[in-house]
Amino acid sequence: MILYKYMSFKSACSVMDNSSIGFSCLEDLNDPFEGTAICFEESDALIRSLQKNPHRNRLSRNYGVLSLTRNPLNSLMWSHYGDDHRGVVIGIDMKKANLLDESSCVIPAQFGEIVYTLTMPQNTLPTSSIESLMSVGDEYRSFRHHEYDLFKNAFLMKGLAWGYEEEVRVVKNVKGNKISRYSASQFANEAGKWNQVTVMGRPLYCLSIPKESIVEAYLGCASYSNVTRLGVEQDFYTKTRKEWQLNGVNVQLVRHKEGTWNLEVSDYKI
Repeated sequence: MILYKYMSFKSACSVMDNSSIGFSCLEDLNDPFEGTAICFEESDALIRSLQKNPHRNRLSRNYGVLSLTRNPLNSLMWSHYGDDHRGVVIGIDMKKANLLDESSCVIPAQFGEIVYTLTMPQNTLPTSSIESLMSVGDEYRSFRHHEYDLFKNAFLMKGLAWGYEEEVRVVKNVKGNKISRYSASQFANEAGKWNQVTVMGRPLYCLSIPKESIVEAYLGCASYSNVTRLGVEQDFYTKTRKEWQLNGVNVQLVRHKEGTWNLEVSDYKI
């Protein structure tokens, strides 16, 4: 299974150089409704809220989300996440990256397809005890042992308007930084080896993945504007593309498909 991550050219260079991919906290994603589909059995709205908010907070602070997609040629995705078509889409082999592993992923890729709904789900979950709430992030570290309904509601439910993303997620436990969630740190836990950095004031957990798991790279149809408008040196731009190819990555150029609103892979050879 190959899934795709849209990013800027600069970010793609970092991913390739470091063989790592970033996981974000639930609260730092770009949908303010993330984690709000958790619904408990209590009939009283205040009690439901008192159940939902602590669960959402603990899930956000203890787990990281890797957002991927099935389609590398989605024009809207290029505009929203691929730096206005100037960026790169990285193709990652899920098996080689160990992102199908049920023992190290709370939600592995094969169970991480987002469910898009017109109305927010109301399937209720059992009310949790204080002990159960406090165990979120400690007890649940693998796919086999967690309460899947809770994690599905928290991480895999989104509004229908987001359906164009065709998103698939991987969720992992990111506990391990002994200093602060906002401090740079390197640590390892049962989910993998991490390099925690801060980007625009938010923590980003960069998971080390095998170099050979990065198998494809699509350069956006406006990627050359990194040179003409964004100050990237021509030699660096050309050398970087060739180095990726030499390292076993299938590098492709994206272009407009003549007479349509679609994108296609160019037959130009790197």
